[in-house]
Amino acid sequence: MKKKLAPIIISFGLISLAGCSDDNGNGNNENDETEFGNVLSTSDAGDVTTDDILNQIGTSTVANQTFQLTLDNILKDKYSDEVDTEQIESQTDEEIEQMGGEDQFAMALQQQQPGMTVEKYKEQRITNAYHDKFFEEKFEVTDEKAMENTREASHILIAVKDEESEESEAPQQQQAPESDLTDEEAKKKAEDIKKQLDEGADFGELAKEESHDTGSAENNGSLGYVQKGQMVEGFDKALFKLEKGEVSDVVKSEFGYHIIKRHDEENIEDELPQIKQQMVSKEIQENQDKVLEYYKEVLEEYNADFENEDIKTFIEDTYLDPESQQSPEQPTTEQPAEDEDASAEDASEEETAEDESTEENAE
Repeated sequence: MKKKLAPIIISFGLISLAGCSDDNGNGNNENDETEFGNVLSTSDAGDVTTDDILNQIGTSTVANQTFQLTLDNILKDKYSDEVDTEQIESQTDEEIEQMGGEDQFAMALQQQQPGMTVEKYKEQRITNAYHDKFFEEKFEVTDEKAMENTREASHILIAVKDEESEESEAPQQQQAPESDLTDEEAKKKAEDIKKQLDEGADFGELAKEESHDTGSAENNGSLGYVQKGQMVEGFDKALFKLEKGEVSDVVKSEFGYHIIKRHDEENIEDELPQIKQQMVSKEIQENQDKVLEYYKEVLEEYNADFENEDIKTFIEDTYLDPESQQSPEQPTTEQPAEDEDASAEDASEEETAEDESTEENAE
């Protein structure tokens, strides 16, 4: 379902470009205003210039960073009035407090992404918000659309015994909960529970006592907010037919038998930012060609141009040319070597020589 382009697009909208992580230095210092100049060091053996460092990093990484930072700057300019940066910083401060303070939070950041600091994390959250706004607008992810396609739900699952996994001698890696019940027994038990609910039993209590989905059972069967298409087909159809406060009949899925409750969704407006972000992520995964078109449009709107020919060619071939979309994994592996070799050949040889160089590299 997902193309190989997915990793770069997902990270773009939600945001870090492939080949631009802090594992490679990220190109960012604690002070983003540092001016390095052209010459970084001198010696009797010769100078080390900024170009020397950039060539050492590689064309693909530099091009990826250039593309990302160009988009970041454009979207900041476009949506700075629509993003509440103080609220984002406040939310981050709450996260820090929940983690036990800034030291603990910084340690967790380092473990997840070496080189990431608290300040960089806050900046990244704000940058992400600009990209999310962009995609909300392009994919028309409105508050109304989010509410129409979201339900707050709980369920009670009576699972069916997995005969195939029982016969296998390999270690079980089940996605479905364990059960000793046959299909007939599971259905009967689910129907008995539904009868109890019809007679006034508490849904949450029965979920705690009876549901085989132990994760949700601990929270009275709650699944939180569920988006259309997120659950398996039978469950999804049944949920979105329910009125607020209504409980479904017994519903069969590949996991067993469910009884589903739709809640009143009283606080859905408070959850809309997160719901919309999830919807944007889904749209990005399913419409990657459109994502590239949207980025191309906004670059044209802002008259963006990439001055270095090698960087420009790389960006056009990788992101902006719909007929030659490449895997985002290539820029960080085989592609840089080919690009650097090709750019060196371009300076002195014709295209035929460049092709020969590419063939030699492949060998």
